[in-house]
Amino acid sequence: MQKKKLVAILAAIVAVVLVALIWNANRGPVNSAAVDEHGHEAGHEEAGHDEHGEEGEAGHDEHGEEEGGHDLEGEVIKFEGDAAKTAGIVVTPVSLAPLATSIPFNGQIAPNPNGVVRVSSIVPGRITRLSVAQGDTVRQGQTVAVIESRAVGEAQSAHQQAVSRFETAKSNLDVVLKQARAGVFSRAPVEAARRAVVDARADVRAQETAVRAARTALENATRLARAGSFANPAVEAARAQVSSSEESLKTTQAVLDQAEASTQSAEAELERRKQQAAAGAYVSRPVEEARRVLVAAQSARAAAQSEVATTRANLSRARSLAAEGLVAKRDLENAEQAFETAEARLETARADEGAASQELERQQKLASTNVAGASEVQAAQSELARSQAEVRSQRAQVQRATAALRLAQTQLSREQRVFNENIANRREVAPARSALESAENALTKARQTLTLANTAYAREQRIFNQNLNNIAQVQQARAGYTQAQSDLRAARSTLALFKSSPGRSASVPIVAPISGTVQERDVAQGEVLEADTHLMTLVNLREVAVEVALPERDVSRVRIGSPVSITVDAVPGRRFAGRITFIGSQLNPQTRTLTARALIPGAGVLRPGMFARGQIRTGSGAITLTVPAEAVQTIEGKTVAYVQADEPNEFFAREIVTGETNNGRTVIRSGLKVGDRVVTKGAFVVKAQAMKAELGHSH
Repeated sequence: MQKKKLVAILAAIVAVVLVALIWNANRGPVNSAAVDEHGHEAGHEEAGHDEHGEEGEAGHDEHGEEEGGHDLEGEVIKFEGDAAKTAGIVVTPVSLAPLATSIPFNGQIAPNPNGVVRVSSIVPGRITRLSVAQGDTVRQGQTVAVIESRAVGEAQSAHQQAVSRFETAKSNLDVVLKQARAGVFSRAPVEAARRAVVDARADVRAQETAVRAARTALENATRLARAGSFANPAVEAARAQVSSSEESLKTTQAVLDQAEASTQSAEAELERRKQQAAAGAYVSRPVEEARRVLVAAQSARAAAQSEVATTRANLSRARSLAAEGLVAKRDLENAEQAFETAEARLETARADEGAASQELERQQKLASTNVAGASEVQAAQSELARSQAEVRSQRAQVQRATAALRLAQTQLSREQRVFNENIANRREVAPARSALESAENALTKARQTLTLANTAYAREQRIFNQNLNNIAQVQQARAGYTQAQSDLRAARSTLALFKSSPGRSASVPIVAPISGTVQERDVAQGEVLEADTHLMTLVNLREVAVEVALPERDVSRVRIGSPVSITVDAVPGRRFAGRITFIGSQLNPQTRTLTARALIPGAGVLRPGMFARGQIRTGSGAITLTVPAEAVQTIEGKTVAYVQADEPNEFFAREIVTGETNNGRTVIRSGLKVGDRVVTKGAFVVKAQAMKAELGHSH
């Protein structure tokens, strides 16, 4: 059917050309001719009457209106059979319709700004495969290139190391949780705080004794001063001797008191250590310390094993890449050296783990014999013996000081009987008062120290009761676990940024973000790239753009969404529709125009750079009689339309008067009425048929 239609159209065109040639040959030279917008002859203003004047008059009698003008409406154009249908002739009734108002424009087809994508590399590396060339059509998601990147390989290695650190941190957290449940981290701080309290109490007792001695010395000095004992040298000397003896006795007594207090403290400490030794308190400390060292050695060995696995994977990958010539020999040597270093660290870690295990076994054996407890009890017994010896020594000193005091008092009594004058030397009281103040300050400081020690001991007791030391150790281990978890997530995020996933190779596929055509390709296979290097440009021509320069007077008539229709010379006889999607905000000061952009579905035939003519529809005018512009033809200078006769395949020309043409429709001023059936498509074929019939009639 299509073949018959094409043959009929070609035959009609050939007939038109022959008719035109014969017509010009019969009518003689033409001085001027008007051609309508469709390229058809509009008529002749003058004929060659000088040459054919007489013959024209004679010919008029013979041929009727052949040269003086035909009665167009009297001639019927007939088509045989299905010739009219084959030629694509369409008949439409004339009707009233509002005439759309529009703004004509000329422009150029350009790519849709939203349909142009510059594809770039997201990683540095080398192009190992290019799947498309310039002009190829690609679909969205299609792989257009593959890039092998060292950065991706390093990110994969970093991810493996992060996994290893995460597993180590998780193992360490499990160990710390077990130790915390056993109370390993709670006992030592409480014991240290308790010993600090005992020492502070002993210091307070010693300082209290010193204060009492200093106060007694001050009272004695004041009493002696009031009695005038410092006036006579002999009396003063005797009194000084008595005072010195009394001071020596008090000091010795204070030391004795302190020694006795130390003895009591040593006895209490001995009893406490015996109880702790009986309870096995001194057994768990070395064992737990040895167990902690073993756990640390096991963690170090696990980390060394992870490092060996990582360096072995890197060495294997480096050997594979070296075999393909993708890495330098130096990189391979570095990978081998790293693997050897990791193995050496693993051997060291294993040796440390064995030593720690042996130490734990030794401590456990010692714990079974309770040697540590016996040692602590023996040390306490030695301290008690030393304190008791000190008490005995100080008691002897007290006895000697008492004898010396009796002797000094006897000497003072003898000197007082000799000298009865009462001269007080108050200046002798000042040193005693200073000594008392110093002793009181030391006592205050000792009491403050005791208060702080009691506070610290109470705090450690609360911490022990609330298990806070264990919680702190657990929190520290949990913080390490959380950090390792964050590092693992960061390594995964890095791989995601590189469009890769854990365990994959160092190659990264580059996919087309849109469907379209490769307009430019700026790289070649094997080329080494930096990150963000431009690879190619994709253009989707499913929808193209036309930019329009709107005159200032027409700006207010155009809105976003205004309908647009265009025609292009490259696709004759076809009209493309779209809408305004962008209107500029500032006039060009030189041209006084405003830029607007319309998007047009290109249907795959519109190309950037094509010249376009179009119209922007701005509204509807008055209701009037219109026909498609294709229905209007010109014959011998007359404007006509072909009206269907009573028979479907018969037509005749009717002269009409037309108005403006807008949006492909022409206003009819006169010649047609509503209901007339006119040829709206294929009118040129009807015209050719009419000229062909007229040519046959003339011969």
